[in-house]
Amino acid sequence: MTTVTRARGGWWHDFVCPTHGTELLEARGDAFVCTYGCELRGEPYASAWLVLEHQAAARLARTAARRFRRHGDPADQAQALAIVREFADYSAEITAEWNRDSESWMLQGKLFKQALTEAIWATQIADAVVVLAEDEATREAMGAPVATMLEALVETIVESRRVLVIERDDLTSNYVAWLDAAGGLATRALAALGGVAPHGDQARWIEQAVEHSAVAIGQDGWEWEGSTYYHLFVLRAYLLTLAGADPTALDPALVDRLRRMVDVLVGFAGPDGRLPMLHDGPYDRLGVHLEVLEICVLAGQLWDRTGLGAIEAWARRRIGERHDGLEDLLDGWFSGAPLAVPGDAPGRGSVLFADVGYAVVRSEASSLQAVLDAGPHGGSHGHLDTLALYLYGDGVAWQPAPGVPPYGSALRRDYYARTTAHPTVRADDADQLESSARVERWEVDPAADTTLVHASSSEAIDGVRLDRRVESTGGILIDVLRAATEDGSARTFTTALRPAVPFEVVQHGDGWRTGWSGPSGRRLHGHHVADVASALVDAPGRGPSDDPTVPLAVGDWTATAARVTFVSVFAEAEVSPITSIRLDAGRLVVGLSDGRTLERELLP
Repeated sequence: MTTVTRARGGWWHDFVCPTHGTELLEARGDAFVCTYGCELRGEPYASAWLVLEHQAAARLARTAARRFRRHGDPADQAQALAIVREFADYSAEITAEWNRDSESWMLQGKLFKQALTEAIWATQIADAVVVLAEDEATREAMGAPVATMLEALVETIVESRRVLVIERDDLTSNYVAWLDAAGGLATRALAALGGVAPHGDQARWIEQAVEHSAVAIGQDGWEWEGSTYYHLFVLRAYLLTLAGADPTALDPALVDRLRRMVDVLVGFAGPDGRLPMLHDGPYDRLGVHLEVLEICVLAGQLWDRTGLGAIEAWARRRIGERHDGLEDLLDGWFSGAPLAVPGDAPGRGSVLFADVGYAVVRSEASSLQAVLDAGPHGGSHGHLDTLALYLYGDGVAWQPAPGVPPYGSALRRDYYARTTAHPTVRADDADQLESSARVERWEVDPAADTTLVHASSSEAIDGVRLDRRVESTGGILIDVLRAATEDGSARTFTTALRPAVPFEVVQHGDGWRTGWSGPSGRRLHGHHVADVASALVDAPGRGPSDDPTVPLAVGDWTATAARVTFVSVFAEAEVSPITSIRLDAGRLVVGLSDGRTLERELLP
């Protein structure tokens, strides 16, 4: 029975409905269907589907091989072997030429349009070969065809890395991490077959991972682009590269960077283990949840504790019954015992990631978590969302970073990467510029359960200074956002509320109250007032990017002035503990239901 379609794959990001912006579901005959019933035929959908089909076949080979190792069912062994051999047979037909359908900007592949796609696929095939080769008869059955496929893969990877790093001078690219992972695992698979890799042993690829991590990972542990997904993407590649290594023999600098990358996830995740998906990356996709799960499992074998328990539990809940069990079969990834982690595990307090400029604001009195994006634009995967404020709770994303649909959708650039999709400010309804912000003030007082962050930018809007100060105190979140023109001219400023839950707005006195409805009766209350005439409009909008067609109410709060200060105060509770907010002579006065009053100076 044929398992592998003998055709080249395209670019999986094209597997998206042009009408609804959702990733397509599956192939039904010659049609590719979307959630809403659209039926699409031909290109680019057919070759995009083939990418997913080839990747699924490689994952199946890896799963079956490891399931055979665990349980000894010959049917699993036969299935894995059949897939590997069929890929090897097809590889022999195409290995001499690059994919002519590749686009000019792509790093050209052979089995796929992109060498990156090939590298991801190769890591799974190579791991399947390593496991299958433990049985002598199966090793002989793979023989020369599989060894030839692996040799060709290594050649492709070496050439692709040369083009990327030497010709394009792009060592920091996330592609490099995956080329190293594929090269390392393919080399390991060749050794398992008794062959000799044409470009050195696995140690070479690990050394290259050290080189890449030195320029791609900041001191705060973030992958340089500041995209949650690409941080995960690169971390996963590094862990795969280290297959079979003894943890105690690894370069200490690499181990330290990997540890900081893991600590980023621990410090960034919401109270329920959900990872805010800042900048480019799928908002809620099975493939990403599987990638997160694999990171948790492999990292859990590199160190004796990781702090990733809540994140792993979240991924498993999202995967649910769709899990094929692969990640639970990845035991023995390293050749030695896990490394001991000194000191205490990272806490769940507020944290500032200084290099990427993300401030995570938390309170002991509430599950409400705020993330302020005060960092740089983020390269090709960045969004125009300087000083955006994202809100998360336990089991609910109130105002999340929306992520993006597959890149083949026009909505990626036409909406989700734009300022209008994000809870931040724009002028005259135009997008922000690619820009950086800076953190002016960061104060954390655990004893008082208070965190304060103040960030600013004079680059996001030409001729305008933006300041945002976010304070959490005793479960109350105070957000002060100011926009001021440098020449004193009036402009129309709009700051956005972008809920991912049912949302209502009611004018109340000189300001507005908003109600946010989460699951199981959960409520977030917002109280809003500005220091000049303004209007908070309850408008129709889009939700997160996993389904752009879902209509949601959003808020656009607009004022025309040379200088405007928008103030919002939030609290998670069944009934709002906030009775009033007002501005009085440059001060914010917040009345609470317990009789207390909070007073804060506005931004200078």
